[in-house]
Amino acid sequence: MDLVFSDIHADVDALNLILDTVTSDEFVKKYGSFSRIINLGDLLERGLYPKQVITQLQTLEKNYPIYSVMGNHDEGFLTGKKVSASSLESIRAHESLTQEEISFFKPKKDGTFGNLEYIDKTNGLFCVHGGPLDPNKITPKNANDEAWLYQRNWQRLTEEDFEFFSYHGYHYTASSAFDEVKNHIQNHIIFAGHQHMETALSHHDGVVQDIYSSLKPKQEKIGDHILERKEIEIQSNMDYFIRLGLAGPAGYYGVGKPVPHFGVVQYNPKKVILFNVNP
Repeated sequence: MDLVFSDIHADVDALNLILDTVTSDEFVKKYGSFSRIINLGDLLERGLYPKQVITQLQTLEKNYPIYSVMGNHDEGFLTGKKVSASSLESIRAHESLTQEEISFFKPKKDGTFGNLEYIDKTNGLFCVHGGPLDPNKITPKNANDEAWLYQRNWQRLTEEDFEFFSYHGYHYTASSAFDEVKNHIQNHIIFAGHQHMETALSHHDGVVQDIYSSLKPKQEKIGDHILERKEIEIQSNMDYFIRLGLAGPAGYYGVGKPVPHFGVVQYNPKKVILFNVNP
């Protein structure tokens, strides 16, 4: 089983709440134990505890594979680009990070960090922070200093029926996302975060459908917390786009629901379960 989350935003309390929940006896008995972690980015900024978040993940790395992609806020902090909405206290907490802690993001010789996608062809997963479009196909030749806003960690699913660029990134349609990923994986699940709101879409024979609105939330008590869960049974002949909600309420910026969200992927049978935790 995979544990998947996005947008921790330096909120160590939320990260620990998620980890305590998924490792509790009650949760493991009902859903199983996770064997790897997929982090969809934005571990940094807005929250006050980047050091503690990174230290926790470095500790987890000793026992579990962790597959991470870069979020736009991660990139913003690591490369000196200004993104948005971090308090002075948060900025100071991030400035105290050491080179050893920053090494979690896998610095490269060209000055960049980490990966913008994680592709698991065996299990049919294409994981990004924002969107899966190939930036080389959508970036205008005259983009110049704006070219970085077309990258996968800045892309976002459009709420319109057309694609466009803004200073929040490139806004893509679900059809474009499915068309791009089928070049890499047939019958796939696209996982994304970035926009802080849960979404679930299916794709079959060129038709995209919203399936999130048909999911029936169910509540259960695990330990001292109430979990809300939504289950998506994965059909082998269909594609899916699943966007996770905000994992770290410290990153809440008026969009989404400010409680910790995460997901798990089960493989026998194949199922994605979306959770949020009410502390």
